[in-house]
Amino acid sequence: MIIENPVPPYLEWIGTAALNWLISVGALAALFSLIALVFLTIRKGPKQAIPAFVGGVRDALEDMFKFSWRRAWAIASLAIRESIRKKVVVVCVVFLALLMFAGWFLDPSGKDPARLCASFVYQSTTYLVLLLAIFLSALSLPADFKTKTIYTIVTKPVRSSEIVLGRIIGLATVGTAILALMAVCSYFFVSNTLNHKHVLVDGEDIKAVDGVAEDWSTLPPETVVASGETRLANGHKHKVEVFADGSARVVEENKHAHTIERIVEGDRTLYKVGSAVGALQAKTPVYGKIKFRGENGFEKERGINVGEEWEYRSYVAGASEEAVIWTFDNVTPERFPEGLPVEMTISAFRTHMGNIEKTVMGALYVRNPKTGLTAETNVFNSEKYATKALFVEREIDQEKNKVRVRTLKKTGDEATFDPVLTTADLKQAGEKYDLFEDFVVDGKVEIWLQCLDSQQYFGAAEPDLYLRAQDANVFANFFKGYLGLWQQMVILISFGVLFSAFLSGPVAMAATFGILIAGFSKNFFVEIARLEALGGGPIESFNRLVTHENMMSDLSNTFATQLIKAFDAVSGVFLSVIGLALPAFSDYNFYADCVANGYDVPWNAVAVHMTTTASFVIPLFIIGYAILRNREVAK
Repeated sequence: MIIENPVPPYLEWIGTAALNWLISVGALAALFSLIALVFLTIRKGPKQAIPAFVGGVRDALEDMFKFSWRRAWAIASLAIRESIRKKVVVVCVVFLALLMFAGWFLDPSGKDPARLCASFVYQSTTYLVLLLAIFLSALSLPADFKTKTIYTIVTKPVRSSEIVLGRIIGLATVGTAILALMAVCSYFFVSNTLNHKHVLVDGEDIKAVDGVAEDWSTLPPETVVASGETRLANGHKHKVEVFADGSARVVEENKHAHTIERIVEGDRTLYKVGSAVGALQAKTPVYGKIKFRGENGFEKERGINVGEEWEYRSYVAGASEEAVIWTFDNVTPERFPEGLPVEMTISAFRTHMGNIEKTVMGALYVRNPKTGLTAETNVFNSEKYATKALFVEREIDQEKNKVRVRTLKKTGDEATFDPVLTTADLKQAGEKYDLFEDFVVDGKVEIWLQCLDSQQYFGAAEPDLYLRAQDANVFANFFKGYLGLWQQMVILISFGVLFSAFLSGPVAMAATFGILIAGFSKNFFVEIARLEALGGGPIESFNRLVTHENMMSDLSNTFATQLIKAFDAVSGVFLSVIGLALPAFSDYNFYADCVANGYDVPWNAVAVHMTTTASFVIPLFIIGYAILRNREVAK
């Protein structure tokens, strides 16, 4: 899974984020205060404006301190009953209908059926739940005004803050219940779609390997003595291998394998293929810090640019001393008792195709960051963007692995460091290295990646190679994937309630839908505001559209062009402020992407996004309360 913008550690993020939030909220409060003073000056005159403003702020603070959760929940209960009367369960019926007929269109024989099914249920749920959130929240208060229910409520001892927050809580409760039901149905749908079995006919599908001795007891246990293929199921087959010790395994195909059971009946030994395993995963990756080693031995932050427009990955040349280096922390025997499971998705860039059936060769090394002791642990074939799973054994045999001593140069240094490696660090002939004793120092270890083929290149970014820690619970992770959608729903409901406090139903719905579209396009919106988008700012882009001007070419240096750029610069300031106030809904797709690609949703990301969600909901609630409190009906 590509992670261009990784979620920062919470403790590193919260300080800067909280400061920016306080500045933004302060600026927003100052803007609203200025607008309120202008209106009060127009309505009551300059002398009465400031006392009226101070009195309003005092009354608002008093309202907030006298807030009653009991009354807020009463309003929430009313919102829940109204939502039920609006037949919101129809959304669940539509979703179940989609699941019933999805099997006609989803092809489980694809290379990654788990990703296909998971992406389908998450996207379907997203569309239905977010549209439901817009419909319920944008029409909530306007419906009360239309049916005169609001006039009954405000005559009771209910404060405007309790009305607004009660609406948000009530509608969020309805949305949460529907989302939970959809999540349960989705899990059973995905599990049932991926669950299948293969038939293995004894005597037909598995045959002995030619040249293998009939007496298996004399062979090493890991020797493959028989192999074959399962029968076709879900559009694919699996290779089956039987080993000298009698055990067997089903080779992975389409991102999953199967259990296999050995059955002994007298002199006969049968093998029965069981259910699929690994179709849904919750891998827990441990990421390291990346750096690159140049041909001259110097370290650098970026590798070679091979001319790709997307500069996400940097490259190293093959058949050279160049390497991609990852440094991992907190590598302990407790976390990785048997060795280091390494998974990577790197890019192989070819300067010539050569034998198109031949993949690019690569090598993996483990290195002690203190002594420089380096051992080659794996040689492998790599294809472009194909996930490769390797394993660095706990014991590294000196006879099978090439040991090399490397002393790295730091950027800007004229000479190498003094060698730290001593004869005590080198093993005698026949002895083995221990991963944690000889290569890991203070929990740190380096993994080196090199391309072995001449005139070919390996490209990598920091998340492309990681250590695979113990997998998380698949069932729990599937439901964690819906947290992103739940947070989007809560933010959208808050916007909808805010707009419904002063707009009519259709206008509030259109405004909320606009927030949804703008939120998913926030990055592009910010690029336009900063005049970084292709074609210039909004006015320049409109001018190019009308005049059919190429987006890449520069406009002629005329007075009209300078005037357009000046207007874009001024409008960019206002657009930047609006862009910063928009929620980045696309960031919440991280949850569904993690589940669909088989990764555990990290709790660090949950903490960051939950805090971000709260940072939107709180100001929206306060603004909605301020607007409703100053409406004539609420006084």
